[in-house]
Amino acid sequence: MDQKPALAGNVTIILLFSNGINTMIKSPSVLIKIAILVIGFYIFSQITSIYLPIILAIIVAFVLNPIVNAVAAIPFGTKQYHLPRGIAILLVFLLAGLLLALVTTFVLFPFINEFNKFVGDLPRLMAKIQNLAILIQQQANLAQIPDNFRQIIENGLGGAASYAVSLTRNAFNTIFVFATQIIELVIVPVLAYYFLKDWRSLKEGVVTLFPASMQLRTISIIEEMATVVSNYIRGQVVISVIIGLLVFCGMYFLKVDYPLVLGLLATLTEAIPIIGPIIGSIPALLLASLASPMLAIKVAAFYIIIHQIENNIVVPNIMGHTIDLHPALIIISLLIGGQFYGITGMILAVPVAALLKVLLRHLWYLDDDKKDR
Repeated sequence: MDQKPALAGNVTIILLFSNGINTMIKSPSVLIKIAILVIGFYIFSQITSIYLPIILAIIVAFVLNPIVNAVAAIPFGTKQYHLPRGIAILLVFLLAGLLLALVTTFVLFPFINEFNKFVGDLPRLMAKIQNLAILIQQQANLAQIPDNFRQIIENGLGGAASYAVSLTRNAFNTIFVFATQIIELVIVPVLAYYFLKDWRSLKEGVVTLFPASMQLRTISIIEEMATVVSNYIRGQVVISVIIGLLVFCGMYFLKVDYPLVLGLLATLTEAIPIIGPIIGSIPALLLASLASPMLAIKVAAFYIIIHQIENNIVVPNIMGHTIDLHPALIIISLLIGGQFYGITGMILAVPVAALLKVLLRHLWYLDDDKKDR
């Protein structure tokens, strides 16, 4: 085999690397910037506890921004006076606080009572699930189903039951952990206020960190990423609330136990694309199966109808093409996010993947754009 191509490639890499080192040595500012970036990334990797309030503040800011813009644009008096943006933000916060108080009174307190009842009933529910598994095993023996298929059915039922109970516990334990972090949650409205009020100056501050030749591209990247995130967050919040209300109403009228718990679980799992609605339906199907087979069929039909409405009406009209990712990429992103950070990682996986796509698309063709100029 000819070793010359490989040798030439190695020599080229070494020369490029040495040229880069020489450039950095001649330009101390490059070394300083690299050192600052490395230190910054290290610090942020060590203080993961601050991620929650920052992420929540960003979500609040993106959700409330259209309302703030609308309030700030309302004219007053004959001179068309407009409220300062800071006052408009405070008014919107006041309205959001009133809405939150109503939700707490009429939804959260009843939900806590129902959730406590659900936790108290878990031993009884698990006993019923075990009895159901024994009944299915007896029916399988009578039907003379092969041992391999019978084992698959038993393992599938047991796994689904355990997973549903574990998922429900973990999801709601996460909510209560968030609620107990009062000090961090108090910071959320403060951060959201400054994000809403000083978004432009914050963006300009980031842009000035880059060389003048890259500032226009940086502005384009930031604005495109902000558009993707804001549309996704607002659309996802609206869809989650709609599906959660539909599930609550459906479970309530079908007389399935714990409709508030199931409705909130559907709201949470709806934030996980593709597989979230399926995960959210498992506890409802199990609870219905414990009551009667006919109720389980009705619940299954209800969820199928809900997901058809969601996929064909709700999502296309609210989300549109906000996240332009192939379903295969979405599933891979969910697997990666779940592997690192569990349910939270799965919820954040898709918007992070969309942002990385925007960033990669701009940076991948950076040299091509320079050649065209």
